[in-house]
Amino acid sequence: MAFGRGVSARLERERTARVETLPNHNVRHGIGFIDLHQDMLSGVARLDGGFPVYGSSYLSGSSRAAAIWSSLYPDAAEASLLTQLDAHDEFLRANAASLRLMTTVADVDAEDHRTGVLPHSEGFNLPGIETQDLDWLWTERSLRSLSLTWNYETDYGFSCYQDVAAPLKHAGQRLVRALGESPLLLDLAHLNEAGFYQSLDLYAPAVLVSHSFARAVGDHPRGLSDEQLRALGEHGGLVGLAFVPDFLGRGSVDEVLRHIDRIVSLAGEEAISIGSDWGVTDMGELGDQTSLPGLLDAVAFNYGEQLAEKFAYANASDFLRAQLPLAV
Repeated sequence: MAFGRGVSARLERERTARVETLPNHNVRHGIGFIDLHQDMLSGVARLDGGFPVYGSSYLSGSSRAAAIWSSLYPDAAEASLLTQLDAHDEFLRANAASLRLMTTVADVDAEDHRTGVLPHSEGFNLPGIETQDLDWLWTERSLRSLSLTWNYETDYGFSCYQDVAAPLKHAGQRLVRALGESPLLLDLAHLNEAGFYQSLDLYAPAVLVSHSFARAVGDHPRGLSDEQLRALGEHGGLVGLAFVPDFLGRGSVDEVLRHIDRIVSLAGEEAISIGSDWGVTDMGELGDQTSLPGLLDAVAFNYGEQLAEKFAYANASDFLRAQLPLAV
């Protein structure tokens, strides 16, 4: 596999040299990984409170998650984000020995064995919300990030399955501008192309695309085009690579490597992370976190230990350290 010429040459040198461990970036040395997207609450609800969908070592062991974005999505017309957030808060309280809410940079740096959780609204199913309420959602309802759409049109914009040229709605434009002044993080996953580029113009901080892939490798509307990947890299954004077979083909390690290759060559090494989409989706070879050591070994073998560490932990950790408040 080959990145762009300059990246490929440098990585080849790294393969033959000793790669120093980055400060605080120790996923390959036992502290876990960071995942930009899991349907944790929905997956657990389907299992009556259990975690076997993720494997027996989900909350402990060498392959546990250091932090995840836990997605709440409008799976029914009557779904209420506030009701889901209440359920998620109760879920965190019930599992406080293993899970903790992420709020500040201090939470990222804390020596805490528990998995950090960032509640995320996928499709932001809260019509009529006023922009001044964003801080309330952060402080009182524990929301940490949101995306403007899910698989269909919302009050804010259009999904990638709809008109690619349709701009953000006026409410969406106001929301994106307001998010630039809010601690809430913006996720552009599921958004159509026009909305994607418009959001980059309206929103100065680094953005997430929490669970996607390179459309040039896997031709599916949910992927990012080469042009989008370049724009994301220029904006300092971060894309979580999803492992869903519908996106990748079989959901295999080899397929993931091809997507990493394409994303890094266009957006840069700092733009790639994990966005598994584990929880309720049928998965392939990369079915849960116990498959990650083999994947990271393959990334390290092909592209160097340093990129494996960036992919698994360092890039997402750096993103959180740059975007979260320093303290409450």
